[in-house]
Amino acid sequence: MKIIIRFVLLTLLLSTGVFITMAIPFLSFSNSLLWFFSTFMIGAGLALVAKHCGRGALLLAIPISVLSANALVVHIWPPLVRNSVLRAFNEVAKRDDDYRQLRKQVLPITLQSLEVPAPLQQGWNHGERALEVAHGVSVSLFATGLNQPYALAVNDRGVLFVSLPKIGQVVALVDKDGDGITEETHVIASGFDRPSGLAFKDGILYVATASCVFALHDSDGDFEVERQQVIYDQLPVVKHHWAHALVVGADQQLYLSVGAEIGDEGWQRASVLSLTDSGSVALYATGLYDCQGLAVHPKSGSIWATDDGPESLGFYVHPDELNVLVADGDYGWPFCYGNRLPDVELGSPEICRSTQPSILQLPANSSPRGLAFGDQTRGSSPYQSMLYMVLQGANYGKRQQGFRLMGVPLSVEGRILGWGVDLVSGWSVDGEPWGEPTDCVVGADGALYVTDQRAGCVYRISFE
Repeated sequence: MKIIIRFVLLTLLLSTGVFITMAIPFLSFSNSLLWFFSTFMIGAGLALVAKHCGRGALLLAIPISVLSANALVVHIWPPLVRNSVLRAFNEVAKRDDDYRQLRKQVLPITLQSLEVPAPLQQGWNHGERALEVAHGVSVSLFATGLNQPYALAVNDRGVLFVSLPKIGQVVALVDKDGDGITEETHVIASGFDRPSGLAFKDGILYVATASCVFALHDSDGDFEVERQQVIYDQLPVVKHHWAHALVVGADQQLYLSVGAEIGDEGWQRASVLSLTDSGSVALYATGLYDCQGLAVHPKSGSIWATDDGPESLGFYVHPDELNVLVADGDYGWPFCYGNRLPDVELGSPEICRSTQPSILQLPANSSPRGLAFGDQTRGSSPYQSMLYMVLQGANYGKRQQGFRLMGVPLSVEGRILGWGVDLVSGWSVDGEPWGEPTDCVVGADGALYVTDQRAGCVYRISFE
């Protein structure tokens, strides 16, 4: 009996040393003393088991200690959560009780096969695919066979509209019977120069193209535009960052992003503009290198914006950002980035102190795109209290940070409660992307709709 007790106690000592060694990468602190302590416990445990219980017992104690320590590590830091959390989001999340509770609610992450309904099979040429989804999340195909779909908007009848920049069209996707599948596709407008951002206001569809903003009037809802009106035609044409995000603010004005490139000059570039119905334009925020996502907070009315940062500091250095915009706010580019960090060539601490820091910093090449608040989603409270953010990703070798739909937990007041968590991922497998999620919008049915430029489809994401 004594030898059994001795074996259990010594194996517990050995397991503790193994556990500390495995846990060090997940701790917010680690130092050489901790490593020394853990290895000392392992060595002492091995020696004492061999001395007091025999070599045979040692062969049993080693796998028991390793398996038990690993089981405890997996319980505290589930492996799928480790992969589904971008650790650059928020350093306080490790100690945030709200985030820990959320983490329990989105587990387990499971692999869901993407089924292609019979009516959509003709437009799907990507074979059998699967996506990693959080607990309570389900993904289905809403539309296929689209030519690089980009931005989304929903009208007051619940019809989904999509811009197709490559072919210059805006189309309406109609689900006539409410089964979650598109039955009809109507071309609303064509001949545009790379239409991107879409937004509805008072029943009118506003479309941002590479150089203009149009208003499309369809008063009877028959998908035939009665009048096409040019609201503004002086947008600067940018070679690479030609796409614009478009949103209707709480003040019922249009807000429009304008991208920039290294070396660009001009008052409109790298900004978000406010645009009235009469076509008058004013700067609302500056210093946003490539803003591709705008959303209005449902409570405060503040405008939230993504920013896909430049690679001037190297492909894996310059962080991408999530910002909360304020009137006349300067968000740094080209002098500062992230949390008021000065650019090595152009910036200085003095300049950066006058800029607005990002609310979240994302890993470089996350390529944040669409944004949507989840207050209108149908599902449990965690999903209604999230900001949904599409990270399109960039295909730079194996270090891919995007290709996922993130959920950022928020309080009612809009305070970020912790890290963003993967809700859907798996569009890139072993460094080879097969899909590129781009924009998102909450539909009238409470589901989240996401475009995929590469796969040419729209997903319908529902929540328990």
